[in-house]
Amino acid sequence: MAEAADKTAPPKSGMKGWLLLGLVAVVAAGSGAALPWILLHEPAAEAPAREKEAKKTALIPFGDAVVNLGEERLTRYLRIKLILVVDHANEKAVNTVLGDQKAFLKNWLISYLSDQSIQEVSRAAGVNRIRREVRDQFNAMLFPDGSEKIDDVLFDEFVVQ
Repeated sequence: MAEAADKTAPPKSGMKGWLLLGLVAVVAAGSGAALPWILLHEPAAEAPAREKEAKKTALIPFGDAVVNLGEERLTRYLRIKLILVVDHANEKAVNTVLGDQKAFLKNWLISYLSDQSIQEVSRAAGVNRIRREVRDQFNAMLFPDGSEKIDDVLFDEFVVQ
């Protein structure tokens, strides 16, 4: 009868079972932590090349514009100087097209800025919105085929009085 009780009792888990479970947990945690580093790590030879590519930009001065803001008494004005950021490979093409179309771009810019109110140009969100809209419109006017060769528009001067 004692033999029957031993046969039905569950086997005892020993120290080896706990060690195996702990080893599996450590390996799984280590693999999970190392996987993003292994997948996202770029070879040392590619890192400087990628940084060189990112630094190949050209700055093209556009000029300045002075406009009265869209206020009732026209007592406030905005004076800006623009710089266009383009890829170094596109610098010559942008300069050529810019020389031909600068009067049209400046006319649009003056009209656009004169519609802005003091509240729309006084905060960082408004300034960034203006930069984005000027960039988009300049790209649309200069390159009707849809290519966007102007990467960014920077303000060299932005004065509201």
